[in-house]
Amino acid sequence: MDKKLIAWLIENGLDKQRAELYLTALSLGEATAKELADEMKLGRTAVYDNLRILAEKGYIRILYRGKRKIYLPLSPKELYKKFENQRKQLQDLLPNFLAHYAEESRQPFVQIFEGPYAAREVYEDILRFTKKEYIYFSPPQLTLENVDKTFIANWIKRRVKKGIRVRSLRVRGKDVPDEPIFNEEAAYLRSIKYLPLYADLKASIYIYENKVGVISTKRESVSFIVQSTDLTYSLKKLFEFIWEISAKS
Repeated sequence: MDKKLIAWLIENGLDKQRAELYLTALSLGEATAKELADEMKLGRTAVYDNLRILAEKGYIRILYRGKRKIYLPLSPKELYKKFENQRKQLQDLLPNFLAHYAEESRQPFVQIFEGPYAAREVYEDILRFTKKEYIYFSPPQLTLENVDKTFIANWIKRRVKKGIRVRSLRVRGKDVPDEPIFNEEAAYLRSIKYLPLYADLKASIYIYENKVGVISTKRESVSFIVQSTDLTYSLKKLFEFIWEISAKS
């Protein structure tokens, strides 16, 4: 049998005998337990036990033809799709795993995102982890440079539906279009104040739970999320100080 295939199957959760049984079933196309036992020169009891495990793991399907039980292996394309789906699920769950890792280790870590959808990673993380409120510093027009208007309008609606409030310190004179969804306060669970006239920013800084999300300019096309209790604490204190001395309009 192909040693590379055996090694890969073992690496992905099968023992050697089950890996060989799956490949044997693959070569036969479909077979009874007796046919597989004869082909592998194994006892039928061992084959039955291993087929049961392979079926539980999704490598084998069981069909009934009259009184005969037929074992049908997952095809190579189906096998690829199975692991591709698992990879996608792991990718979606990665922030949750990382959150648990950080909580246990108490060690800060950074996630870096690049490309045209980098900013979306920060926005989705805010919705995923914020419990009640997040705060941020931003030149608001930067948002529409990094994500399209439809996305951010839909994202704001999702935020409101989850009951997440926001306080923002915006750069004066660099506001977004005069539309309620971007500027109205009460209906969209937001409070807005403006930084002093001399202040300017070239990145948006979002502070939520024990995380800081930073979205840079479209030219740089990069964003990153820092998970750090001490950094978040410090930036929250800085935000509150500036919030107190900033104007409403």
